[in-house]
Amino acid sequence: MLTLACISDIHAERSLIDCASLDDIALRGSFVRTLAYMKRDEKIDVMLLGGDCTSDATVSRENWEQVRKLIVRNTRTAFASDSKKPVLYVTGNHDYEVANWDNIPKPYNAGDYYTFPMKEDVGVLSEKDAFYEDADNGSLGKMSLLAAYHYVINGFDFVVLNCGKHLFRNASNYIYSDESVQWVADKLAEIYAEDADKTVFFALHIPFSDSNSIRSASKGMASSPSEQLLKKTLSKYPNLIMLYGHDHGGDNAYTRRKTSQRVTRYGVDGTVIATTDDTHVDGPTMDPENDEKEDPKAAVEWYFRNEASQEYLGFNPRNLGMVADPVTVSIEVTNATQSAFAVKVSGSGSEANGNYIISSSSGRFSANASNYPTYFFKVTKREDGHVEAVKVSEVKEGETYVIVAENAKDRSLLYAITSEGYPASESNRLVGLQVTVQDDKILLDASATKALWTIEPAAPKDPSAGSFFSAYMGSMRYYYNTIDPGDMPVETPNIVQALMIYVYADRVELRMKNYNRSGTINGITVNKELAPYISYRKVNVPTSVRGVGLKDAHVEYLDAYDLMGRRVGCLSHKGLYIVNGKKILVE
Repeated sequence: MLTLACISDIHAERSLIDCASLDDIALRGSFVRTLAYMKRDEKIDVMLLGGDCTSDATVSRENWEQVRKLIVRNTRTAFASDSKKPVLYVTGNHDYEVANWDNIPKPYNAGDYYTFPMKEDVGVLSEKDAFYEDADNGSLGKMSLLAAYHYVINGFDFVVLNCGKHLFRNASNYIYSDESVQWVADKLAEIYAEDADKTVFFALHIPFSDSNSIRSASKGMASSPSEQLLKKTLSKYPNLIMLYGHDHGGDNAYTRRKTSQRVTRYGVDGTVIATTDDTHVDGPTMDPENDEKEDPKAAVEWYFRNEASQEYLGFNPRNLGMVADPVTVSIEVTNATQSAFAVKVSGSGSEANGNYIISSSSGRFSANASNYPTYFFKVTKREDGHVEAVKVSEVKEGETYVIVAENAKDRSLLYAITSEGYPASESNRLVGLQVTVQDDKILLDASATKALWTIEPAAPKDPSAGSFFSAYMGSMRYYYNTIDPGDMPVETPNIVQALMIYVYADRVELRMKNYNRSGTINGITVNKELAPYISYRKVNVPTSVRGVGLKDAHVEYLDAYDLMGRRVGCLSHKGLYIVNGKKILVE
């Protein structure tokens, strides 16, 4: 039905594009070769470029236009068909920098991939399918940017949210404008009003901060009204698939065994839920040598109940505090050798982003997008008026712990989180109790029950409450990781990956693919064949049939004959058919 190729973060950098001669300008080799492999192995219907075509340079309009021409020329070669070659471009946080890296206003829009090539290769956007916003271009006044748009290709809806005015001059301000997100919300409502079961692709560059396998929460969207509106909007639509790029640094970035490593499912309330269930499954890895290897230890969810207050760790009202009802807390292993963890408290609204507990410079605990090492000390005995707790490498339900974090300002200082609010009248942070560790043990006064926490298993989430899911598009430029240490080489990193999406009548199959090396590199194994992620659903087949609903138009569901009485295998040709006993015109 549909084959969608997703490629992100090409990152043609300074040495490639800041050239005196236009003839010397080049694209990253990993990108060019990936397109050649796709042409050889796939029959692509649509291609999606997930942002950051360029980065870290300031070049002239002529240089940038040459880069754009090279991207267009190469992407067009990846299609088997000579007729339609639709490529959708998502503007990334670095794309504007080629015209504004030196903070000097330039008279051209380096994020413009609509006037060329999308207008030519995909089609002209109607006024209702395009949203523009003005960005400040300094002494040159305002620059009009395409902030969001909507295309229908082969009957499937694609809605794209570009990095816009908040990132026009600053590549690290991860905020989408309120207006552009509201436009997306209105457009999705319009699309789904026609058919609540539609499979819709929504693409943007920057992910949510709670995405699975994200390098750190700070690589996701900053907490803002627009971020909250976007997640609330997407959560309404269980058949929506969100696609993103951007987060391609560190060892979490590249997919090792399963595409689902970088897939995140959300519930109707916007919280992360189990990625797989009866309808969302992992396929086989097709790599017997590595198929049985364990995945990295995943986050486990618990409730933290305080011994003194008998309340739970949560948010009250704006930051960390004590709440009456259980709140889900995830414990993530960050350094198994040192028994170090990261503790993330779930939240909604303003707490949905920076939700790792952190011992701030004052020793008080608050929520933060970044995490600092946290340790668990199991309470083992209470004698002589004291509490003794011993450091452990794993937590178990029903046990009582002292939870200790390194201070964000001075790592040599350790503080235990308590149930005491600061200030007490608002409880929007929690007081830390400074502790000393000797021989992996700490000793507390018996009265310090406010620092004792009992770990209870979180109630399982209702799988029926699932909503949309997001998936990472892969990268032509993984960097700062064990396999490719340091910043990325200009030519080709060891690991190059891109996401292929295959849409069938009964399922959508996502498969991350390796387009360079696989196997064991620098002690880390990346399978040659990665397990697909499969979402089983009834997909509406986009066939123009008068008198038949799109849901029923696929041959698998129809009893269809031509006027000679012969059974037909598809309705792809124009003409009259007898379908389910009725005469149908296919246009």
